[in-house]
Amino acid sequence: MYDQRQYYNLLQQLQKAIQGEYEAIRYYEQLAKLAPPDHRRYIEQIGGDERLEHIVSFSNLYRRLTGQEPQVVPGALPTEYVSGLKKAFDDEQEAADFYQKVYLGTNDPHVRNIFFEAMTDEMRHATTIAFLYSNYFLEDGRV
Repeated sequence: MYDQRQYYNLLQQLQKAIQGEYEAIRYYEQLAKLAPPDHRRYIEQIGGDERLEHIVSFSNLYRRLTGQEPQVVPGALPTEYVSGLKKAFDDEQEAADFYQKVYLGTNDPHVRNIFFEAMTDEMRHATTIAFLYSNYFLEDGRV
């Protein structure tokens, strides 16, 4: 199914994806605390169930390939809302680009499906964050 190089490359990509989703959950939990009241539900949705679904999908594939649990470490958390939104937007776009690269780099339909779903979710999240960012300045944080 995979040659040795492809196998190790996929494991690294899965580990990066798991780490990124784990960090995003914690990041959005903190960002929601910093958000204006009208923005909180949007931030909570971005950091919610889809992220857990992605972690489960990525982790199940990682376990199936290695027989081991993936390792994660805590990442930095936002301390201010607007700069946190900006970083979140950049992270969402970077994640979508990364997931697209993995998607296009494999012929395995299961792997492609997992990364395609994650890619499209990240694109949608980036759109929501762009809306919240512009809304913060144009509407004084009222949605």
